[in-house]
Amino acid sequence: MPNRIRLSKILVVCALTVVALAGCGTSAKETKSTHPTVAVPGVDSALTQAVTDVFQRFFDGASSSDEKIAALENGPSFADTIRAQADSPIAKGTKVTVSTVTAAGADRANVVYTVSLNGTPALQDQPGDAVRAQGSWKVSAATFCALLTLESQGKPPAPCTASATPTS
Repeated sequence: MPNRIRLSKILVVCALTVVALAGCGTSAKETKSTHPTVAVPGVDSALTQAVTDVFQRFFDGASSSDEKIAALENGPSFADTIRAQADSPIAKGTKVTVSTVTAAGADRANVVYTVSLNGTPALQDQPGDAVRAQGSWKVSAATFCALLTLESQGKPPAPCTASATPTS
């Protein structure tokens, strides 16, 4: 039984590492893929599409570090973290599927998404947020910080604990 528990813990840590790396890969290759989203009654389809697009761009292993930084709320604060993982083969194999987008105000949306590694779901139905900053939708810093905190066993990196109000 102890071996089973240990194996379980190892698998969880591996899955969480994938999540942290999901937003951190880069590649010169440009690809655009579409993923299904569920339309929620009362949610503007333009909102759903904009939020889905930004989540896909941020979590796509083919997106450059600069694209990921631009797609993240307060992205420049996370530049070192994102660039540190730029050449990770794991990060290059990530994609995201957004399953729902729900408006949570004029400049915020709740999102449910799944991170996949090489086509296999690694973390399913994760809750997250998108925020509108400077006229465009971005993955919230809180969403990225939650993933980084899981990966680092509950110790968020410095940008996540900074007292400054997120800007973009």
